[in-house]
Amino acid sequence: MIRDASRADLPLLTDLLRDANDTPYDLARVAEEKCFGVGVNGEPRVRIWGDGEGVAVTCGKSLRILAVRRDARRRGIGAALLDDTSATVAAAEAGNYFTPGIVTSDENTINFLKKRGFEETAQTQNLITTRLPDEIPAGVKTGDVGEFIEKHFGRIWRFEASHAKTVFYVEEDGEVAGFSAHDANNRGLGFFGPTGVAKQHRGKGLGRKLLLASLADMKRQGYERVVIPWTDALDFYARSCGAEVAHRFVTLARYIPQP
Repeated sequence: MIRDASRADLPLLTDLLRDANDTPYDLARVAEEKCFGVGVNGEPRVRIWGDGEGVAVTCGKSLRILAVRRDARRRGIGAALLDDTSATVAAAEAGNYFTPGIVTSDENTINFLKKRGFEETAQTQNLITTRLPDEIPAGVKTGDVGEFIEKHFGRIWRFEASHAKTVFYVEEDGEVAGFSAHDANNRGLGFFGPTGVAKQHRGKGLGRKLLLASLADMKRQGYERVVIPWTDALDFYARSCGAEVAHRFVTLARYIPQP
């Protein structure tokens, strides 16, 4: 009943994800990215139940997507798909995430996972802003600053930022001091990030300048609102662009003994 999926199954998967989505974002629109996009740990594994009643997408130890059609629920499909994986983290796949956990309004999924050995490990939130500036601040440049990102923030952020069409950066004393990216993840849904400023250059307003550069660029692309995901920097984003908490998430993980 469970088989590997290929890109030829994308129309089937898109329809499934449109029907089964319990998140606040358009999962069907990023179906190809979430089902077949590579992660930090390489190629994902996509497993379909039957004729498309359910799907599980994993990458490494992360359960990127678990979805069952609404008219096929409570038949053990989700449990079978989960048991078919060795995933230990639900959603929250660093580098290629759809959501940074399970949205707190989806109590059914949270309870489903807890009954199967998952425990809550953290909480976070996504913000939304509609305050998008018209102009990119002076002094902000664009280019490949992957080495800087990896040096200061690690390979996962470098991986994620590498998928953005535009990466902004600023310099101090002739050296890269900070960066911002957008539309790197969940492309087409208006997600900001990742972004960061090197420790020695914080407190100079560079983070705000980079944020405003990305927001202005996103406005030029036609976005009317921007999602700022997976962040605890609520005060910074509220001050900088009027962002407010839109949705809260819990991350869940489980321990699987090794044979």
